[in-house]
Amino acid sequence: MAGEWHTAVADFIGAMEMEGVKPTEPIAQRLASGELIRFHSDGDGKGRQNGWAILYLDDRPAGAFGNYRLGISRKWRVDRDLSLSPEEKRKLQEEWAAAKAKRKEERERSEGEAARDARDIWSSASPVSLEHPYLARKRLDPFLFREREGRLLVPMYDGSGSLWNLQRIAGDGTKRFLRGGRTDGLFFLMGDMSRKGEIVCIGEGVATMAAVCRSTGYPCIAAFSAKNLGAVARLWNSARPDLHFIICGDDDSHLPKNIGREVAEAAAHEIGAKVAFPLGRAA
Repeated sequence: MAGEWHTAVADFIGAMEMEGVKPTEPIAQRLASGELIRFHSDGDGKGRQNGWAILYLDDRPAGAFGNYRLGISRKWRVDRDLSLSPEEKRKLQEEWAAAKAKRKEERERSEGEAARDARDIWSSASPVSLEHPYLARKRLDPFLFREREGRLLVPMYDGSGSLWNLQRIAGDGTKRFLRGGRTDGLFFLMGDMSRKGEIVCIGEGVATMAAVCRSTGYPCIAAFSAKNLGAVARLWNSARPDLHFIICGDDDSHLPKNIGREVAEAAAHEIGAKVAFPLGRAA
């Protein structure tokens, strides 16, 4: 019977692919965890994870999947009963727990290596040139950044102030993180947050939040991505309950699913913050 559950996972992935949601990486073991996963799909841009899926492997397996870029959202289920004996369930649970522990170990190792690389790169980098095209175009404060091999370096910190990763921005605006590096819960801070009761703005991109900081005078925090916005908002709301937060959302109305607006509204609702959006579509 355990083999039928593995078949259910394969059937689920097959249903995804028939709908055009085609993972470019192995996801079977991650699906077996029963948690919502994100992954790179065929047709996604480099570094993007627009695919998502969740699968519940109970007596009648069911799940859902989709792709934010394609605007796809589908439900899926198995009609037949796949009840397992207690022994079969125990073996599967042990197998999935071992796979999950291995993934966690590999992820932590990769993130640790990237963090060491980030510290080495940051410490040896040069002051950013005032002629850097992205710096000049976005009117960024050069004293907050460094430069290496023509790329603007943005440090990515956790709540304790440890440097874990770097966002590297080319002159044309192409952005890359260090391969295998941590991104969850990391942020970049602009402005002075030492005063109690201060208004603080939290949003996605560094350039966007730099513009907000420049125009309002409020301290600003960049979370780097839509999927990281909620984690950063929760972190700061917990660490500094004396502050008044405004979530500055991207308006992705040009996409099939307005992720920027949805995640901003969700984050604002969760921490009891105000929310703001650009009057026109964000560039």
